[in-house]
Amino acid sequence: MTAFSLRWSALVVVAVMLTILTSRYVERHLASLTPDELLVLQPTGSVRVLGLVKGGTLTGELESGHARFELSGDRETLSVQYDGPPPENLRELKTLIVVGQWDPASSAFQAHDIALLTNYGFVMGAYAVGVLPLALFLFMMERRVGLLYREIKQSKLYEPEAGHVDTR
Repeated sequence: MTAFSLRWSALVVVAVMLTILTSRYVERHLASLTPDELLVLQPTGSVRVLGLVKGGTLTGELESGHARFELSGDRETLSVQYDGPPPENLRELKTLIVVGQWDPASSAFQAHDIALLTNYGFVMGAYAVGVLPLALFLFMMERRVGLLYREIKQSKLYEPEAGHVDTR
């Protein structure tokens, strides 16, 4: 195997490892539950819940960061008590992610933050459009430089002409 193949094989292995680690990070820290899944699983730690703020249920003092509302999923509705920084994007009929803990005693979700709803498909597409052509360009350039290096190495060295003598 040539050094060229080894370098690019190692690069592919590193890219696969980064992809695996990134997907595990997304599953552990950025994945969101729906209200239906939250009510079935009833997790004990901090979780992210994705849902639609049900119309007519938003009450409280939004300026001071205290609000109550219902977050609806496909089949179930989740009561949310929000106490945190004043939200900029909390309004009725808006899909959002709330971060907090499930309280089984009060059957309410105690939220302390509202996270951004990211379009991960768009983000991954943007990275693919930017990184894949760059990797292809580097691959092709390295091949060309290697070919040029071998060609120069195999060529005849420069030798001065035999009959010409400089007498200065």
